[in-house]
Amino acid sequence: MQRTEVLQPVKDYIAQQALDGRDVGLDETTPLLEWGVINSLEIVRLLSFIQKQFNVAVPNEKIIADHFTNLTSITDLVLELVERQEKGIDH
Repeated sequence: MQRTEVLQPVKDYIAQQALDGRDVGLDETTPLLEWGVINSLEIVRLLSFIQKQFNVAVPNEKIIADHFTNLTSITDLVLELVERQEKGIDH
């Protein structure tokens, strides 16, 4: 899976759900948690989106702030989980 295949849908989801459809300069390094773009409730919704969109579940031990800091960290997490799933590796 290519990076853009993860990044763009996640960016679009956050723009639609957390920012009411406004991109407002959202990029890979926008500090989502620090700026309050996403909060704990939004993370729960994002986890559901990730599971539906990419067919991977985020294990509890991966649900830490470092993985939701910005679009880059979320994309990296999803790519890691997809790769592990393709290789048949648990968590």
